Amino acid sequence: MNSILALTRLLDEAELDKEGRKQLDLIRRAAEDLESLVNDLLDLAKIEAGKIDVRAAEFEVTNLFSALRGMLRPLLLNRSVSLVFEEPEDLPPLHTDEGKVAQILRNFISNALKFTEAGEVRISASQERAGETVTFSVADTGIGIDPEDQELIFEEFTQIDHPLQRHQKGTGLGLPLTRKLATV
Repeated sequence: MNSILALTRLLDEAELDKEGRKQLDLIRRAAEDLESLVNDLLDLAKIEAGKIDVRAAEFEVTNLFSALRGMLRPLLLNRSVSLVFEEPEDLPPLHTDEGKVAQILRNFISNALKFTEAGEVRISASQERAGETVTFSVADTGIGIDPEDQELIFEEFTQIDHPLQRHQKGTGLGLPLTRKLATV
């Protein structure tokens, strides 16, 4: 996948006609989708094998939100949806694996963006229990999840049948991976 993506970056600098540019974009998107799938499968396998590395370090939630805002803004294709990051107030630096926290939030936010046709996706963080815990929240004005399906969405390769779902790509691995990462 890395080789294909590197070649698409090289070709991106070449002079291509409209059709060539369209084909290059299709190749790039397919390679990115496959890379994402392979990475999710590898992460799940590492967790199952007890081989996941947790690299704890101190970081600021404000910086994490800033990075996520920049990374996820390209997914915001629908102008009737706003991506809102609430600036955290009085949060101390966190000491945990920032990459894993970012991966969890990316999965929740990208799902929220996929299934919100109008309104907003709002991300926040707050301190709980006398400063012992920080709770992250991703809320949206999307289609929602029926109570009977709320456990089902965390099963591998499972997706809920909904008309909007038929227009969205996915493997049903993001939320199961997120649940497992949150318990590592």
